[in-house]
Amino acid sequence: MITVILSGGSGSRLWPVSRESYPKQFCEFFDQSFLNNTIERLRPFGTPYIVTLQTMGALTHNAMTQSGIATDRLLLEPLPKNTAAAIALVVHHALQQNLGDEVLGVFPADHLITDVGTFQKAISLGEEIAKNNNVVTLGIQPRYPATGYGYLEVGSQAISTSKTTMPAYPVKKFCEKPNIETAEKFLEAKNHYWNAGIFFFKANHIAKLFEIHMPELWKRIKTIKPDLSNLKSVYSNLMSQSLDYGIMEKLTDGVVCIPGDFGWSDVGSWDELARLQEEKLEISSSANVFSFDAADNFVYSSHDKVIGVSGVDQLIIVDTPDALLVTRRGESQNVKKLVEMMREARLPQADGHSFEVRPWGRFEILSDQANHKVKRLIVEPGRQLSYQEHQKRDEHWTFISGNAEVVLDDKTIAFKPGEQIYIPRGSKHRLRNPGKVPVVIIEVQTGQYFGEDDIKRFQDDYDRV
Repeated sequence: MITVILSGGSGSRLWPVSRESYPKQFCEFFDQSFLNNTIERLRPFGTPYIVTLQTMGALTHNAMTQSGIATDRLLLEPLPKNTAAAIALVVHHALQQNLGDEVLGVFPADHLITDVGTFQKAISLGEEIAKNNNVVTLGIQPRYPATGYGYLEVGSQAISTSKTTMPAYPVKKFCEKPNIETAEKFLEAKNHYWNAGIFFFKANHIAKLFEIHMPELWKRIKTIKPDLSNLKSVYSNLMSQSLDYGIMEKLTDGVVCIPGDFGWSDVGSWDELARLQEEKLEISSSANVFSFDAADNFVYSSHDKVIGVSGVDQLIIVDTPDALLVTRRGESQNVKKLVEMMREARLPQADGHSFEVRPWGRFEILSDQANHKVKRLIVEPGRQLSYQEHQKRDEHWTFISGNAEVVLDDKTIAFKPGEQIYIPRGSKHRLRNPGKVPVVIIEVQTGQYFGEDDIKRFQDDYDRV
């Protein structure tokens, strides 16, 4: 089986931790990121392909490196075009490699699964059923009448499989997200399951379904060259549509659901994280919380901070270095509205963090004023920044930890912690980490303009020249 992880998403529901520049799949609420957790539970089924946006390339590359998987399985979309285009891209890639008879397993990157053993058994069963030219999906046993998920209506007669302890049922239809009255009826009927967006199908079978139900998209996808050199031009002409809407809702037979619980959650809100914590799932928060005469509050911090809570109940408090969220429990779905308000006000905190991840490591903005900017840079072992120059700023580097090398106007200089270097504007320079531990420096920029576009690159290991 070829496993495929779809790693998209805009990142606004769990603001301020998740943002457009650092969406949910990269957040580490449970010791490691959702994406790394997804990679780990799929490991028994081989190395996955990961489909994500080019803007998420560095983040995804780092996650793959952390999990020890080959980065040649990374497919970067130039534009967001929803799940149909992403899956069609992988299908086309598989057919180009003569893998049409292989089963593809498609998984979202940002879901939580706590019953991994049962989940993996369901994956094996899904592969088995899909080999007979069926489309297979996993259905989640609903816990309450949710209006935020699509549903699967299944038949009453289980199909015959090799696993008698794990039933599978024919899908009668895919149902759109319901209103509350309809969701209550679905829950009472006991033959409706949440649609988790997990699918299994043979590559050549889903290709035929694309040909039938989304012929224009499939026609364009088939023109993509093996080296992906025309990917951007093809994508610019694709419609944005989900696989559910484009194909699944149109199928009348040959679709099978494997229902289960799997300890599944899409962790789609702060209220859901609070519920998970109440169920004794450990959340990786750095907050040191002191509470007096307060009950049922959920407090989270992405960095070490002492937080005192007194005389309030049923609050959600989320703290990051540059933003703070306070809302009532049961109201966290309105966070998206707050983000939209911030975007209208053109606040950078709506979509961006005070830190950014780069292929060589990351940097954090410590101070950003009219006449100076201060950053902390962390360069991973064996990596280096581009050989570059600036026209509008000078830079002063102080080395904090690790042994570094600086190339300044073609001259290489070694530095150790406690030393400094001045880099005047117009000088070609780069920072390199030849060691085995991260290099940390404090960079002080002086001048009148500090935008990231004031970089002229002469050489770059990551094709950014």
